Amino acid sequence: MADIIYRTGTGGRLLLRTGIKDAATGGVDLASLASAAASSGGADVEYVSSGWSTTTVRLVFGTPDVNGDGIPDIWAVRTDGNVLFHPGGRTALTSAGTQIVSNSDGKGWKYKMAIG
Repeated sequence: MADIIYRTGTGGRLLLRTGIKDAATGGVDLASLASAAASSGGADVEYVSSGWSTTTVRLVFGTPDVNGDGIPDIWAVRTDGNVLFHPGGRTALTSAGTQIVSNSDGKGWKYKMAIG
């Protein structure tokens, strides 16, 4: 089943919108991802409560499962140039992340324009 995690414009939160299975195709009903009201449960839920504003995290990129737990994961490029890997969770992001690239020597990703 496909879901969407997105960053809010205020408060630096990440929200989770849960998709609904399309009975005809076995995939996700794309209409269920179009709005919170159409999603499973009828509302978006908080995935992370704070810390993800654009002043703290410049770039966010979701990927298929990297750590082998069957849940897609998140990569974040922070405004200080550090890159963090965050293992995804089913209903919440439960880890502060693991720093993958450090900007301590000035060679981080502070000025990278995009990831992916």
